[in-house]
Amino acid sequence: MIHWFNEDFIGSPVMWALLACLVIQLLAWWWQKVTQNADIVDIAWTLGIIVSAIIYMSMITSWFSHKILIVLFPVLWYSRLIWHLLRRYEVEHEDSRYQNLRAHWSANTQVKFLMFFMFQALLSLVFSLPAFWVLSVNTIYFWQICVAVIIGLSALVGVTIADHQLLTFKKENPANKVCNVGLWRYSRHPNYFFEWVHWLVYPILLLNSDLFWNAVAVTLMMLLFLMKLTGIPFSEQQAIKKRGDAYKKYMKQTSQFIPWDFKK
Repeated sequence: MIHWFNEDFIGSPVMWALLACLVIQLLAWWWQKVTQNADIVDIAWTLGIIVSAIIYMSMITSWFSHKILIVLFPVLWYSRLIWHLLRRYEVEHEDSRYQNLRAHWSANTQVKFLMFFMFQALLSLVFSLPAFWVLSVNTIYFWQICVAVIIGLSALVGVTIADHQLLTFKKENPANKVCNVGLWRYSRHPNYFFEWVHWLVYPILLLNSDLFWNAVAVTLMMLLFLMKLTGIPFSEQQAIKKRGDAYKKYMKQTSQFIPWDFKK
């Protein structure tokens, strides 16, 4: 991966971003140990991307327009997400994902959590790299900027609406009810869909660069995480446990990912 950086790793912006991500996750792990609540890892993961982007902007000499793009994506994007996560965060209540991990890791629990938090630091770095690449290229055409801004801001509006609709539904309905209103009527995971759409910004901005395929790889990696690993599979597993046949019926009537009027 070093060839992506086009410079020696020691002393590079990426090295400082990696150190920042590791420190953030180490502090998050310590907080998890004190509170016995690992939800903080998601907040730390998001903060790692934001801090990495700021480090890149401060250390790389780049066009002003390129830096504005990084302020929009990922700084603004993940600032919205971190605010959303902080609103949901409750010290007394740990998400079922981490409750299950804690139960599974019954021996040497804190050592395993430390390794998990450090792995999240590496993921923060990997998903911050598109910002580094955008700042590193010389030419981004105006039409690329226009297309990227339209897609990115549309995704930001979409995910904000989806998160607000879900939070409102949860406040007004019992836990066993399925949210099938608004965007959730057309997709079981509109928040994840718009999260991924945002990542299309980077291949567009790097279309004329040798780094284009790197951006595509990271975009596909995010899709893999959402569709097959930490996103949808676990979310739906927990939803079936909590809502049973009602959620199974919802699955048959509603698109999994892309919002559209879908019937099986």
